[in-house]
Amino acid sequence: MTTAVANPRTGGSGGSTAVAARARQVLKAYGSGETRVVALDEVDVDIARGAFTAIMGPSGSGKSTLMHCLAGLDSVTSGQVWIGETEITALKEKKLTRLRRDKIGFIFQAFNLLPTLNAL
Repeated sequence: MTTAVANPRTGGSGGSTAVAARARQVLKAYGSGETRVVALDEVDVDIARGAFTAIMGPSGSGKSTLMHCLAGLDSVTSGQVWIGETEITALKEKKLTRLRRDKIGFIFQAFNLLPTLNAL
């Protein structure tokens, strides 16, 4: 799941592709004790800026959890996440909200339309 892009400033060894988002040793667990479920287990991934990236896997494999953590919509149990050059895992909620508003967009697979409203 990791791309060859290594450096968020240069896009690797002299390349021109920068990293839009990256995760290092990301662990996301829900619950504790016997009911603890590990959704992400020390995941490392780089998402190249300007490239199409597909995250695929079977149901329950952590795809949505990874996307939510990369976008700062959900916190990680441990590890680090960056959007561009900004590490988001330590940001306060107000700064994280501002970053999501200015830098992140989602197109959801399932969405809710309101039949009584139009685009205008």
